[in-house]
Amino acid sequence: MMKKTSTLAISFTLASALAVTGVQASPLAGSKDNTCTSSPVKISSTSATPTSTTTAKSTEAQLAKNKKLVLNMYKDIFNDHELNKASMYIVSNYKQHNPLAADGRQAFVKFFGSYLKQNPNYKSEVKRIIAQNDLVVVHNHVTTGAKDRGSSVVDIFRIKNNKIVEHWDVFQPVPAKSANTNTMFPAKGTPVEVTPLSPSEVQANAKMVRTFYDDLFNKHDVSVINKYIAEDYIQHNPTVPTGREPLNQFASFLQSNKNSSNKIIRVIAEGDIVVLHSWSRMDKNDRGSAVVDIFRVADGKIVEHWDTIQAVPEKSANKNTMF
Repeated sequence: MMKKTSTLAISFTLASALAVTGVQASPLAGSKDNTCTSSPVKISSTSATPTSTTTAKSTEAQLAKNKKLVLNMYKDIFNDHELNKASMYIVSNYKQHNPLAADGRQAFVKFFGSYLKQNPNYKSEVKRIIAQNDLVVVHNHVTTGAKDRGSSVVDIFRIKNNKIVEHWDVFQPVPAKSANTNTMFPAKGTPVEVTPLSPSEVQANAKMVRTFYDDLFNKHDVSVINKYIAEDYIQHNPTVPTGREPLNQFASFLQSNKNSSNKIIRVIAEGDIVVLHSWSRMDKNDRGSAVVDIFRVADGKIVEHWDTIQAVPEKSANKNTMF
């Protein structure tokens, strides 16, 4: 079990008390059967360099190809458990940011193979996939059996030459109870693929969400809640009731924690969806949490939100950090 590093993860909940336990989850996210035994990893202020966009430009055809590659990998490896096909999807020198797994394709096969022996009914249901430039983001529901509530897992893959070359993920167990009735996933019937928008619309959405996020969590300007959030905003974070008003109730918490911050590492946007991968900390000495926030935008407002939060462990099986 990974050591709990922070009881307060300042994602969009503003004050979400997290107990990061060893609930059965994705093997690339954590489980009670795996322990972090490597040396401590120091995360400095320069080890998680923020990037407002992804790195390599891709055409529409290439984006579709990247998503197909990832979806096929999910089917063959995560759901059909055909680990012998790993070389079809993953490069040999694959760079791993999940703190439980080492770098390299062989390390992935060994790690996941061991996990599957303990959890033969492991499945991953893709709820949404988006792509921008060389990155593909997958929001999925991972379970290990019919009675398992499972976990919300967000995987981020970097693609080069039609192979997966790098991977980040964040996981959070689905709780028994929620402050809203929306679940941690898109509503039933929501298409996995997002509705396309023009490049200018996507860029405007990404800029608005980033401005909102930075103003709220780093400048602690709570007025942006009413400015950017729709009144009938749909909340999927299980610790927060739905609607805009519950967010305003956290204003005093945010304003009383002036040293807290959410450092944006990367922004990925497609259609009406904007994804932020960030490093949330209460202060500069806090290892903090890796956070993925997913926002849906309509008519210039944020109308829906999902997030997944995972505490950064003290030790890691690789030296890459979770960012």
